[in-house]
Amino acid sequence: MERILDVGCGRAKYPGAIGLDVNTLTDADVIADLNRRPWPFADSTFDRILCRHIVEHVTDLVGFMEEIHRIARPGALVEIVTPHFSNRYSFTDPTHLRHLGWRSFEYFTGGRTASSPNLGQRLLETQHPIPAFYTSVIFRIRSRCLRFGRPFRWLGIQWLANRFPDFYELYLAFIFPARDLYVTLEVVK
Repeated sequence: MERILDVGCGRAKYPGAIGLDVNTLTDADVIADLNRRPWPFADSTFDRILCRHIVEHVTDLVGFMEEIHRIARPGALVEIVTPHFSNRYSFTDPTHLRHLGWRSFEYFTGGRTASSPNLGQRLLETQHPIPAFYTSVIFRIRSRCLRFGRPFRWLGIQWLANRFPDFYELYLAFIFPARDLYVTLEVVK
């Protein structure tokens, strides 16, 4: 049986998951402050961890990801949804402490990316290589995509942004803002 943890579940806990939240008024099964470690779970407990609109709220993202890694089984999937930095609500919500983009989770891959980069990505990495010294935990990026509102999907902006993410973030992000960034990571132990 797959063990699922819904981190910061709020009032929309994933069916069959164990809910974790700091707020007692939520659907959480476990009440805990995500900024205090260790979380009340044993090492290598979960097969799948959901982090929907929570990573932008934590004070220490590196520590948060280290704790996710600790409680996940080898090969576990971690599904993250967060507002893209171009989303106006990323900055509007006063509880958001960080604003993330396409390459934010590459800092947790040990300097390796999910697939061989295209020419534009290679040029960008030559100028701005991803450091591998912030943490010793390793994740593999399984997938990531930017999601947009309907008008930008109809115009093909979503396709363009996901096909050429570096170009999109450098030149188009504040002309055609994305809504959310979806990232699926695999725990490497």
